[in-house]
Amino acid sequence: MRRAERLLELQKVDLALEAARKRLREIDGLLTESDTLRVARQADQRLHDRLAQLRARSKDLDLQSTTLDDKIKSVDDRLYSGVVKNPKELSDLQKDAAALRRQKSGLDDTLLEVIYDIEQTEREYRAAHAELERVEAGWRGEQAALIDERAALNEQVAAREAERQSQRANIDSADLAIYDQLRANRRGQAVAVMEDNVCSACGVEPSANKRAHLMRDDALIACGNCERILLAV
Repeated sequence: MRRAERLLELQKVDLALEAARKRLREIDGLLTESDTLRVARQADQRLHDRLAQLRARSKDLDLQSTTLDDKIKSVDDRLYSGVVKNPKELSDLQKDAAALRRQKSGLDDTLLEVIYDIEQTEREYRAAHAELERVEAGWRGEQAALIDERAALNEQVAAREAERQSQRANIDSADLAIYDQLRANRRGQAVAVMEDNVCSACGVEPSANKRAHLMRDDALIACGNCERILLAV
């Protein structure tokens, strides 16, 4: 195998490694809750909290209503017991009973509004919770697929690393130094195949003299434009 061919094969492995590592970084970023899941979870929690507040409010209003019922009964019992004879005291009891009933009526109206809000919020919460379960199920499926992909990529990286080390061991150190320098300066591509007499990386046609050397000599010939190592196939 020619020197440039060895470097091209090494480059294929290096590029495959880079692609696999890039995808692994992407997967690491994706192995978190998605924006869609966070929004669904927040909506579910917001309605859950709202429902808890409304139920607590309903319980408090119901307790107040029961307390007022007891007070009204107590006033009515005293008012109609026949024990109270004083006209002014009877008038005051009647006023107290009327005030308590007005208060009870207003409280009952508020309680009805809260009960209506509870029913409405319960419907919204059921819908939001069903949506959360749907989104979460899809997300868990995606996560499982990503975890499987990550495991396969890790195996691929390990195999490619071993292949890379084996290939580098069979390449001259001076050639490796040129290759590594070019990869660092040319976005990972140190070797370019010559296609239709032009450099496949930059599209410039090498001189006739260079093309002749490429066909004849086992030497590292650089593109006169992009300086990558040329390989004639």
